[in-house]
Amino acid sequence: MPQRYIIDYIEFPSSDGQATRRFFGEAFGWSFTSYGPDYAGIDTAGIDGGIDAGAGRTKAPLAVIRTEDLERAEREVVAAGGVITTPAYDFPGGRRFHFREPGGVELAVWIEKA
Repeated sequence: MPQRYIIDYIEFPSSDGQATRRFFGEAFGWSFTSYGPDYAGIDTAGIDGGIDAGAGRTKAPLAVIRTEDLERAEREVVAAGGVITTPAYDFPGGRRFHFREPGGVELAVWIEKA
């Protein structure tokens, strides 16, 4: 059975997380949940998202794809020519890895914590 892949999250990198939250709040009325000094979840943008001000943040917005089987997704990404840029790691909501597709776009795939 084919595995289902859905883009359901987007992360915005920021060199100043507070300024980015202020801007999105004032410009679009979005609200946020703080997950520490370097990360905030976006609550009201129509798609789940976050603002990443951490040192290891990506350079461009990051689309995050949800799956049901992370190991299988990683095998399929590599078999299709993707390059793993960040090996799978745990985070508060689950587990994910990052990859670059052959055209150069970096994306992530995640699985919800059981």
